[in-house]
Amino acid sequence: MTINSKAIQSGAPFLAALAMSTSLIAPEALAQNLAIEEITVTARKRSESLLEVPLAITAFTETDLERQNIQALEDLAQWTPSLQFQDVNGAFQNPAIRGLTQTDQSSPQGNVGVFIDGVYLNNRSGLEFGLLDLQRIEIVKGPQSALYGRNTFGGAINYVTKQPELGEFGGRIEGTAGTRDRYSLSGNLNIPLGDVAAIQLFGGFSEFDGTIPNVRTGERLGGWNTRDVFGAKIYAEPTENTRVTLFAARNKVDNETPALALSDAATNNCGSDTVNPFGVPRQTLFCGLHDRATEVNLSEGAQGLIGANDLFYAKLEHDFDFATLTALASHTDSGFTLQVDTASNPNAINIPFFIPGLSVQSLIDASTPKGDADSYEIRLASADDSAIGWTIGGFHYNSFDIDTLGVFFLPLGDPNGEAVPFFERQRVVRTKATSVFGSLDYDFTDQLTASVELRYTDEKLELINSTTGEEQKFDFFAPRFTIDYQANDDQLFYANVGRGVKTGGFNTNVAEGLAERTFGEETNWTFEIGSKSTLFDGRMVATVSAWYVDWKDLQVQTAVANSPVSAVQNFGEARSIGIELDTSINVTENFVVRGAVAVMDPQYKDGFIEGEATAACGEFVNTIITTPGCSAEVGGNTISRTSDFQFSVSGTYTVPEIFQDYDMYVRADFSHEAEKFDTGLNFASQGDINLANARVGFVNENLEIAFWVDNVFDRSWNRRVTSVPFTAEGAPNSGVVQYRVYPGDTRTGGVDIRLNF
Repeated sequence: MTINSKAIQSGAPFLAALAMSTSLIAPEALAQNLAIEEITVTARKRSESLLEVPLAITAFTETDLERQNIQALEDLAQWTPSLQFQDVNGAFQNPAIRGLTQTDQSSPQGNVGVFIDGVYLNNRSGLEFGLLDLQRIEIVKGPQSALYGRNTFGGAINYVTKQPELGEFGGRIEGTAGTRDRYSLSGNLNIPLGDVAAIQLFGGFSEFDGTIPNVRTGERLGGWNTRDVFGAKIYAEPTENTRVTLFAARNKVDNETPALALSDAATNNCGSDTVNPFGVPRQTLFCGLHDRATEVNLSEGAQGLIGANDLFYAKLEHDFDFATLTALASHTDSGFTLQVDTASNPNAINIPFFIPGLSVQSLIDASTPKGDADSYEIRLASADDSAIGWTIGGFHYNSFDIDTLGVFFLPLGDPNGEAVPFFERQRVVRTKATSVFGSLDYDFTDQLTASVELRYTDEKLELINSTTGEEQKFDFFAPRFTIDYQANDDQLFYANVGRGVKTGGFNTNVAEGLAERTFGEETNWTFEIGSKSTLFDGRMVATVSAWYVDWKDLQVQTAVANSPVSAVQNFGEARSIGIELDTSINVTENFVVRGAVAVMDPQYKDGFIEGEATAACGEFVNTIITTPGCSAEVGGNTISRTSDFQFSVSGTYTVPEIFQDYDMYVRADFSHEAEKFDTGLNFASQGDINLANARVGFVNENLEIAFWVDNVFDRSWNRRVTSVPFTAEGAPNSGVVQYRVYPGDTRTGGVDIRLNF
């Protein structure tokens, strides 16, 4: 693995901050009782100290989430080493861990599973839970297929909700008022139900106008009309050894039109030479740094992401003398729609398309994955004091998903005319999967432990909207082997190897009977070593992990003749090498520093063909390119939509009892993410991202008032750049590519008020 000088220079502020904070620790102060608070996680489906789990995990407590203003997956990625994130207005959400990005961008199945209380969410849209009543968020790195199943190919993100408290009446109310008409109100209420049960009611709503000017309408985009969350959680202990949890929640989203700017084909400056359908010579690609979009020009007829996620589960736990039995049944339901203006030109309605009677004013109707899923899990785990630790269980999953995509063009000169379909695709898939799983831990000595986890899955996918009853079947093993050495109470070393599996699917835009109609599973083996340390009498914790990922049979998007969208096929191999550090330091009694850094090298292996570049490079079956100027073979290049370097650093200084019983804290955060390339060609970069946030708060036992600013220096940045065939310019046959640039939020600020009672 090579580390370039640019990455080292970018990391200099982070390394300097750590060095400065360490130098501030006076020897005489080390004896003070300033130990960092222990965090308990459930990543291995049992409660354990974060520092005792032989896995790379980043965890955020309730206080972390509040003071870092973490509202969405995008915010989470800002502060989590080796986690990166991109989406389209809340749809096709793509969290990627350790460079294993979603190469098939529109697939309903992601590379990182998102869970609430261990229940998998069966979609990739609307996964924003900033208003949910959370106790913490856990990000587990590396494949978790052995314990969680196929949906954790690169890792898992688990939102852990607060547990109702027995015998306690109380709650909280929290509100935000900010710039760009940002408002939110949320809260919870804990109500005892006798001596053995309690119910917690929670809910909230928010709205935000966004920060990106839309010059056509004079309004701003990038925000949401409303986001609502409401639900309830019941917890009961009917006997000394029995625990019951019931949960129900609805998360609604009504986003504004996606803020995006589209490039003109005339800006393409590299690739191949071609001629568009109107006889105008073009180049197929853009090379260089994409402009940072500061405004957009979009039709008000387009529609943002609208829909909802529903989640219901029931959980029963019973302690026997020798083991604990856990049974979990869940139901999830989701449905979303999204319509995107892909012309971004007020005169597009008057420009003729190459199909007579139509204009180049196009809309993409992306009804993102929707459907329902039921899951049932039962497991028996040995008691904590067992000489040999073990778990055995079974799991059944049944889902029904509808995924539609359509490209439409409006009649020439008629902005109010009926959109004419140019291409439509619909996938209606039923998935049934049954798994058995287990784990075994054995202590060779008081310090040395080995464990093995194994899951076997039998899965069937059926394409419901097929005339011939198409189906695919998969069965696979997903193991993980771990060895850990507890050198002393403050130092853990570990190594593990695990296999991730992501099953295949269907390409309904390819005719039945063709080989390209289906695609198969992709796999990875991840090898990880790491350490977890407690230093300076508990005042500093540091976790370090290094990994190598061997990724095979990637599910890759490839161009399809006479179609504006691509199909997915399995092709080629990739690998990712990296190292990450996550540390927290109580510098003094009142000064806390947290820092994280990840250096990665995610790379395609030799012979890999970038399917999204075959048309642009003249390697497409029906190409009309005159002079090819590139090659779709991208072995040795950085994996698209991944970054090779990230760091973040934050510091909080507290002034106790600044007045009466109020403490004041001042917090500053800075994060950096190096550039991403929009395709495996590595020709065009969306640029790096540098964001600074600040917060000043006044807090006592019951009340907190905090003033905050995000993106303090008002930096322009691109949250995503996507290359797509430029249909109005005859793509994919002409090879001309267009770029959709999604700008990030500019500076915002506001005040939070939180009342506990």
